[in-house]
Amino acid sequence: MEHPIRVERAAQDTHTNEALEQRQSEVWNSHWTGLDQAHDAFVAGEARQGMLLLFSTLGHARSVMVSEDWKRFCKACLAHPIRELVHQDPITRRSFARPRGYAGDAVLLDLMYQTQMPERARATKLGQGICQFMFEQPSAVSLRWRRDMLARRIDELAKERPDARVLSVACGHLREAQLSQAVRERRLGCFLALDQDPQSLTVVERELMPLGVEPVAGSVKALLQGKQTFSNLDFIYAAGLYDYLPQPLAIRLTRVLFSMLRTDGRLLLANYTETSADAGCKAYMEAFMDWWLIYRDEHEVAEWLQDVPRNELARQRLFRDDPGNIIYLEAVRR
Repeated sequence: MEHPIRVERAAQDTHTNEALEQRQSEVWNSHWTGLDQAHDAFVAGEARQGMLLLFSTLGHARSVMVSEDWKRFCKACLAHPIRELVHQDPITRRSFARPRGYAGDAVLLDLMYQTQMPERARATKLGQGICQFMFEQPSAVSLRWRRDMLARRIDELAKERPDARVLSVACGHLREAQLSQAVRERRLGCFLALDQDPQSLTVVERELMPLGVEPVAGSVKALLQGKQTFSNLDFIYAAGLYDYLPQPLAIRLTRVLFSMLRTDGRLLLANYTETSADAGCKAYMEAFMDWWLIYRDEHEVAEWLQDVPRNELARQRLFRDDPGNIIYLEAVRR
């Protein structure tokens, strides 16, 4: 005969599980209703209202669901008819389709940089409306702030150090160089543009090689294994790379890049952070763009320097961009 206490506990566990499943079902259904409402707004031609409803629904779902439940919800979202509507936006569609094998490629960033591009012009009216909405989001504003800030840093360096040597890691289309007066006037000693995407390097070669920029095929793996190395650099930066790197790799790569600096050389690294103002956009990126970044806080970003010898580090600082969505780590070599 089974022990009565065990039977009672089993019954309590069953009741608890059923209550939990009921609550999860209610949470799921309430957010599914939000998707329906956003879908109706899109069908009515209200792109902005549809995106506001969608951001609100997804942002809340992401905040109340545990990680695994959120991932399952994201997969389910792709079966909702709203997917066909939001994928009329060239930004959303390109990220999800991954024509270059990864989300957030250089063409997608160009769409976030510029208001007029062929991909946007070819989109439906709804797609263009969603694209404009995405262009205005805080994360996109921070993206353009980052590009402009890097262009200023390059120009400032050229004034301080004639014939300065620069390395951009995971350079993409290197749009900051096109904004740099120092690059246009060829006042840098060396500008190396490193990327593992051959199509991005083709754009750099076509548009910037005449200005002295040297495209270099390479990868994080090659840098970490010592198969690819550089030295005596004045400025190294990685703008859009660390958002994808697990923390141990980020720490190792920071040490490797820092070792390539000359005395007084600067390393500048960046990473998106969690902000309540952009919660809906981050949830949308994961649900409908299949674009998953690693978001970090200041403490986690500061940890990247833990393997850099203290006697080699002259100074360091953390700062955020003006919109407050990206954390920067700057380190100067002694």
